[in-house]
Amino acid sequence: MIKTENQMYADIIGFVKNFLENFQLSGKWQVLQLKQPVKLTELSPTIWVTITFKSRRGWQYETNKVVDEVYTHSEKFKQEINVQFSATRARKPKDAITTQNGSDVLEALKTYFLSSQGLKSIRAAGYEIYQPNQIDLSDFFNDSDNFEFMPMFTLVFITEQSLDSKQEEITKITFKNIKGV
Repeated sequence: MIKTENQMYADIIGFVKNFLENFQLSGKWQVLQLKQPVKLTELSPTIWVTITFKSRRGWQYETNKVVDEVYTHSEKFKQEINVQFSATRARKPKDAITTQNGSDVLEALKTYFLSSQGLKSIRAAGYEIYQPNQIDLSDFFNDSDNFEFMPMFTLVFITEQSLDSKQEEITKITFKNIKGV
């Protein structure tokens, strides 16, 4: 079955939520999907997840197999899903030197993705990853014209997609002669 984009978002957001729980950041940071309607009146510390593009890797191939006495034909391909992770947290005058900003949380998230626990979780959901890229320290002006930071990095997830169809079994074979040969 081919994973839908919504399933991919659910899987990837689940990885980030596992990270937040394992690093005791759950409740301090939220995870939201970008490119969807979101109404926020106050900006809480947020990790944003965005699928920026999807592409195929390599050639499509097919397999045929019998599963539970059902002959199944599958068209398969590897797909790369480029995902951008952004994090924002309003800076406050009372922030201490131990206060984690968006850049700090993204560095910890990258570490989690490359840890044995993170890789195990990613593989269990049917994905592999490439090495995450560097953290870009971008900035923006919010609705109140205040300067805010929104660091980000991208990570490529790889999954195998499969379009499966049931094939009817062959019930009759007819041989024909070729005359004149």
